[in-house]
Amino acid sequence: MSTHWSDARERGAGIAYWGMKAMLAMYQLGGRPLFALILYPVMAWFFVSSRTARQASRDYFQHLVQTDPSLHIQPSLRLSWRHFLSFADVILDKLTAWSGGVTPQSVNCIGHQMMLARLAQQQGGILLTAHLGNLEAMQALSEHNGALVLNILVYTRHAEQFNRLLASRQLSSKVRLIQVESINPALAVDLSQRIAAGEWLVIAADRVPVASERTLEVEFLGASAALPLGPHLLALLLGCPLVLAICVKQQGQYNMYFETLSEKLS
Repeated sequence: MSTHWSDARERGAGIAYWGMKAMLAMYQLGGRPLFALILYPVMAWFFVSSRTARQASRDYFQHLVQTDPSLHIQPSLRLSWRHFLSFADVILDKLTAWSGGVTPQSVNCIGHQMMLARLAQQQGGILLTAHLGNLEAMQALSEHNGALVLNILVYTRHAEQFNRLLASRQLSSKVRLIQVESINPALAVDLSQRIAAGEWLVIAADRVPVASERTLEVEFLGASAALPLGPHLLALLLGCPLVLAICVKQQGQYNMYFETLSEKLS
């Protein structure tokens, strides 16, 4: 049986899209509190019915314990349930951002002067991110800065319904979703033109690529993990800067971090 992340499927995909549309309507009607009342029972059903997801959560905490015993974490069903609830909170944050509920005033940017300087020079590049926090908050920045145009490279087959919903809520023409399974010559030319025009590509680099074996084995949480080399090679190929972009929510505040990983290579 394949264990590649791209082989995972949304559960109940036949009704998922309309179910999520209904949940979004409730969000628009009653805001975050009402939506949370609906979402948490859904998460409870998923928690009870998905043994694979529960085991994945437990494995994660076991790795944390082995890596840093000082955390005093005891893997348990209760802790995994809190893990599921944190995931639900991230979903709420994503929908809040895509519904226009996140403003630049609610995002604290660290390293934004560097990005503003690049935008002033009409310089494009690659924003390297991960499946961590709420990158959708960057949409709020693009809506209020005409120079920031984002092209988000996504693999949507494993989460087609959720991404379809997000795309339907997209409010800004400055943000585009581009489905990618592999980088072919035609796509590489298109991406190069976008960067030359001062646009930015957003690539999550914490998952093994779908159609490539170009990975690097690193030690992560006490075990070996394969990380993709593709985004780094793409930055080298396109001759553009590579910038880390991560947004995490800390004590109710969105903190967006920008850090240069490599400059344009001539």
